[in-house]
Amino acid sequence: MRFSRRTLNIIIFCCLGIISWIHLGKTDPELEPLEPLKLATLSEANWQNWLSQEGIPGYWQQVSADHGNVRILLADQQIDWPLPAQEWSDELQQHITTAGNPKPDTIAILIQGPWAEIEMQAIAAYLIKQLQLQKPGSDPERLPTLGHCEQTYVAGSRWFRNQWSAAEVQLNKALPLRQQWQEFRTQQTRAMRQHWLSNSGQLDIQSDIAYHRPPAHYYQTLYQQLGDSQKTAAQEYLDCKQQIAAQ
Repeated sequence: MRFSRRTLNIIIFCCLGIISWIHLGKTDPELEPLEPLKLATLSEANWQNWLSQEGIPGYWQQVSADHGNVRILLADQQIDWPLPAQEWSDELQQHITTAGNPKPDTIAILIQGPWAEIEMQAIAAYLIKQLQLQKPGSDPERLPTLGHCEQTYVAGSRWFRNQWSAAEVQLNKALPLRQQWQEFRTQQTRAMRQHWLSNSGQLDIQSDIAYHRPPAHYYQTLYQQLGDSQKTAAQEYLDCKQQIAAQ
């Protein structure tokens, strides 16, 4: 039986179509890529900063509220004092009176409230003087910072860390399946956005930035890369950690 060239071409195309259909039908669902999440942009937080004469960094954020917060971030703890929007000096003095001994190794002072910049700088200066706050010693590198793998494989590193900014990781955690990663990145980005939009969340985020010193805009980068990521992000991060450990 002889077929024309046109008939042969049709047969060949039909065979290729059947093969492709069979192949697609057998594709492992785990290999199907995830669609990027449609994330709302994180607005500017408008934190300002300055460096005191004693070398202690200060961060402040002006917010509309009926009270404010002062946080003294030390190497081994943090001290939180709420203050009223008006007549805050008396309450601040009460906090200082009960604070006790001088505080060495002060990483930063964070102030968030409805006050003007000059008031916040006055609060910081008063705290430094009255509590005899001191900047960290000559070995600031002892504080935990994010490593190469955490900065390079941002989304994947989040799977192994309990906190977004923490340097400590749990490398024995099982790698995620496709649906697990989808649920993880959805939950994480939703929580990160809610944290970003709240005053208390902003204070915690800025504290983590002051303590762990991640690259600029690391929180926003993590948020966006999680939304764009695939489950392979965790494996890429793990490979990076293993390569460094083997060196």
